[in-house]
Amino acid sequence: MVEGFLKHVNILINESDLIIEILDARRPDETRNKDLERILIGRRKKLLLVINKSDLVEKEALEKKKNEIERQTKSKVIFVSALKKDGINMIRRQVAAAKQKDKKLTIGIIGYPNVGKSTLINTLAGKGRGRVATSRKAGLTRGITRVKITDGVYLIDSPGIIPRMEDEFDLFLVESKNPNQLKNVERVALKLIQYLGKEFIAKNFGIENFEELDEEELLDEIGRKKNLLVKGGNPDMGKAARFLLEKYQKHELK
Repeated sequence: MVEGFLKHVNILINESDLIIEILDARRPDETRNKDLERILIGRRKKLLLVINKSDLVEKEALEKKKNEIERQTKSKVIFVSALKKDGINMIRRQVAAAKQKDKKLTIGIIGYPNVGKSTLINTLAGKGRGRVATSRKAGLTRGITRVKITDGVYLIDSPGIIPRMEDEFDLFLVESKNPNQLKNVERVALKLIQYLGKEFIAKNFGIENFEELDEEELLDEIGRKKNLLVKGGNPDMGKAARFLLEKYQKHELK
């Protein structure tokens, strides 16, 4: 964990009866914090792992990952889509099971930036209760935020725990960096084309004869298709790269 967040995370662990760790279904391993999980298990804290954005991944792959994580952590794993409110009742049932009669229950929420922590908190809290600001910009939540979700049940949100990754592409994939925060948007866009496959990209942008094109030429074609040009009519690689990356993070590539 990044040292600057350690104080807040310790407060959250100490004050919480139940910890919910939120993962991104597209990159569950990369958005897990195994160091923190070991700390929680060592302190005998109840841990619930919630795999968010599960509507973006095939169910068979998720079931396999769920079984693996449950074996490793000996904790319950739930699939949800906080944005679509799918699976929220399963979380509420786990919360109800953890709540002891006539005792306050405090739930700590942890997760990397942009895994959907704030959206999940707002969905659980419901209309008229404390709301947490949401944004695609990594690290919006600052410090410790407390939200009452029902009588005797409170949520504590932590600041986004920054992944221990150095490669910009990996940080982009887990949405810990958006295109505006990247040092080399073209390099990340080319790696994204490799990652998704040329056929997938070509289909999304109506590009023919893609087999004959390399990644740079494919990015050129995206620039031409979207009229992202520099003076003289040549494709603007920087703008084309940014356009592609934004489409990916907005989940507009199908």
